[in-house]
Amino acid sequence: MIFSAIDQKIRQAFSNAAVQYDVLASLQKEIGRELVKKIEDLEEAHYILDVGMGTGWMTNRLSNLFPDTKVVGVDYAFGMLQEACKKYDLRQILQADARILPFKTEIFDVIISNLTYQWVMDLEKAFQESYRVLKGNGIFCLTMFGYETLQELFISFDQVKGEKLVIQRLANRENIENALEKSNFRHIELATEMIKVHFPDMLTLVKWLKDIGANILPKNGFIGKEFMMEANEFYQKNFSDRLGIIASFEVIWVQAKR
Repeated sequence: MIFSAIDQKIRQAFSNAAVQYDVLASLQKEIGRELVKKIEDLEEAHYILDVGMGTGWMTNRLSNLFPDTKVVGVDYAFGMLQEACKKYDLRQILQADARILPFKTEIFDVIISNLTYQWVMDLEKAFQESYRVLKGNGIFCLTMFGYETLQELFISFDQVKGEKLVIQRLANRENIENALEKSNFRHIELATEMIKVHFPDMLTLVKWLKDIGANILPKNGFIGKEFMMEANEFYQKNFSDRLGIIASFEVIWVQAKR
C-alpha cells in the first residue's frame, strides 16, 4: 500500500506518540466511555470493528463488554498497535487505513470509532469504506472533533501581526453530514458538544497536541519564537481564567445505519 507523503507524516506522528498517548489522553477516554454506552445494550452483535483503536483501551473495553462477540481493532499507526499489545490481550488487531479497510463486504454489525476520523484526509472515502464493510442495518457510531475545536488558538495565531499561518481546520458538521449522505448512510443523527479544557498556557497546549501526534502547526516553514510568544500573550489576555487558558474542543457525535 502506498501512502502519500503527508499520510506518512500523520502515521509517524501518532506512532511516535504512542507511549505517552494514554497519559495525555484522558479527554479521549472520557468521550470513549460515553460512546461505548451508546451500544452497550445491543442484544446481537457478532462482529464489531473499532476504527482508530489507538493503544487499545476502547477495543479492550468492548471485548470485555461483549465476550461472545469478535471485536476487531485497526489503527493507522504501527506504534499504537505495539503499545496495545503490551497493555492488553488483543488478538484481532490490524494496521489499516480507514479509507482502505482490509475486510470483505458486509462483515460487521457495528463500527465504532472515537476521535479518529477528523484526521482522515478523505472523509467521504473513509465513510464509504465503513458503509461497505457494514452488514445491512449495521450501526456506525463515532465521535469526531469538529471545526470549532481549538478556536481560541486559531484566533490567537490570527492576531499576531506580520505573519499569517495557513492552517487547515477540521471538518464542520455540514461537511460530515454531507459525507455520510454521499456514502449512502441513512437515519443519520448528529449532535454537537463543546468541551472546555484548561492548560497552563498556550505553549503547553501546543506541546500537548504535538505529544499526542496531533500537531496543528504547518509542516512547511519555520514558526519563530517571537511569533509564538506574541500569540501566547494574546491567548492569555483573552482566553483565560484563574485555572489557566481555556481550549475548546467541539465533539461531534454521530450515529447512522447502513
